[in-house]
Amino acid sequence: MPGRLCWQGIRDLLRQPWSCLGTVAAVAVTVYLGGIFALALQALDTEFLSDRGRIQFQVYWRVGADPELVGRQWDWMRTLPYLSDLRTFTPGQALEVMRQSLNPKTDLGWLRGKNPLPYTALLAFRLSPADPDFAKAMLDRLESMEGVDTVRFSPPQVELARTLGLLSRRVVWPLAAVLAFLVALVVGNTVRLSFARRRDEVEIMRLVGANEWTIRLPLVSGAAFLGTVGSLAGLGLLRLTQSTLADVLNVPPLWVHLPFLPLETVIGGVVAAMLVAAGAGLLAARG
Repeated sequence: MPGRLCWQGIRDLLRQPWSCLGTVAAVAVTVYLGGIFALALQALDTEFLSDRGRIQFQVYWRVGADPELVGRQWDWMRTLPYLSDLRTFTPGQALEVMRQSLNPKTDLGWLRGKNPLPYTALLAFRLSPADPDFAKAMLDRLESMEGVDTVRFSPPQVELARTLGLLSRRVVWPLAAVLAFLVALVVGNTVRLSFARRRDEVEIMRLVGANEWTIRLPLVSGAAFLGTVGSLAGLGLLRLTQSTLADVLNVPPLWVHLPFLPLETVIGGVVAAMLVAAGAGLLAARG
């Protein structure tokens, strides 16, 4: 019985093809525009916060530090959490890097016996949103190592990545609320129009003793059908757009790839659109 009523609701809506097509198109456009914004946020999280949202430390040991001690400390650094890159330089290697940066033809051989450069390490960490105090804690750990003279890092880089992460998270819920309102508005108006056209039929059903769910369930199922089809159409258009633009920015110096939304996000979007549309249909059927 419920299955037959649900199918009846879909069939009744399909009797008004232009109205249904307009509703599906409106839901599809709404989901598509929201998906475009979601793709942009995902690209921001993936490409900047994960790949470029890093904090870098420069560690300088005192001149004349024990090589064996420094070697053990470098081994320890390789086990640090969130470490994405570690580059180490002996005094001789640091001197060669300095020579290359000045002029490859520069002769610094006279400094090899009295090299003023210390052991150096460059560490890069991926920022962890779950550990907002990571940078300060890591700075303290590095500064407390035996033989270390100076540790430098860039606090503005940390704050920029953290601010962008907060921005993306705070925008998601208001955006979802606006999209849900638009879907409910579009689908609710269509169901209300269908209900108005069937008002005489509904009154006859009530007179013969039909309960309210027998009357409303077809309208609710029809609304859920419109929300589901519209969201699938919008996501299909979004997938086509993403495949076209995926590597437009994946060129130097940007190297930004635009991935599609995760499967769980896609499924969640379809289910959310269906539930919102069904809720709007229920409210409209009560009017």
